[in-house]
Amino acid sequence: MNLPAHGTYSRYVSHACRCEPCRNAGRDYRRRLGYDRVNGVRRRIDSTQTRVHLERLTAKGWTQAQIAEAAGISTGVVHDQLAGRYRTVNRHVAAAILSVALDHKPPIQRGMADATGTRRRLQALMVLGHTMADVARQAGVGISSLQQTADGRWATIRASNAAKVSRVYRQLSLVSAPRTLWSEKARNHAMARGWHGPMAWDDIDDPACQPDPDAPTAPAHVQPDELRALATRGLTDVQIGRRLGVSPRTVLRARAAHDIPTGLAA
Repeated sequence: MNLPAHGTYSRYVSHACRCEPCRNAGRDYRRRLGYDRVNGVRRRIDSTQTRVHLERLTAKGWTQAQIAEAAGISTGVVHDQLAGRYRTVNRHVAAAILSVALDHKPPIQRGMADATGTRRRLQALMVLGHTMADVARQAGVGISSLQQTADGRWATIRASNAAKVSRVYRQLSLVSAPRTLWSEKARNHAMARGWHGPMAWDDIDDPACQPDPDAPTAPAHVQPDELRALATRGLTDVQIGRRLGVSPRTVLRARAAHDIPTGLAA
């Protein structure tokens, strides 16, 4: 179990650490809380603006990890805000996210990254019938390297390659590949190995996340005509889900089932 660092309020509260740095963190938090109350400062604000900003960043090619690093917050916070799990957000977190400018390009990732998310993305694309050769061509990465990653040969891969696959995945995971001899071979290859499609993952990058292989391909309570109309208006899956009263993941499943592309520009 990874505990918060000493000298943090979360270590002081959640883990009852009473070392001197943690006690100081507790006192500082209470002091700031008292100051905010006296001055009428709201500690939590509506999360809509923050979520929309995150959606625009991801549409411009930013990954959740890149946003988190640029904002100085955890990837989990970014994921929760994008998923629309909370109606409010800490104002300091909101300010940090909004400080990541839309006109800035995502940083070039260097070094090595965990291969989990990339492996799952490659496997999911093959479930949809996208061939490894097509993914490699669009990503600009060697097909042999991608195949070995999909097969679980590597625990880590180059961060730059992970970012390239993530970019291609955002485009190809929206629809199944046209039915050809090669796409059927890709599907059969994936099925024989028990791989999972995009809709099976709540958080495709989280090694602890378990797939949901029994999720329905097309939720019966989501009408394709209504979904298509909302997507055409440029609404994101989170926004559509709120209109229809379903989760963003349900919207994604329905779009994939009915070949409805997202209205958000990639």
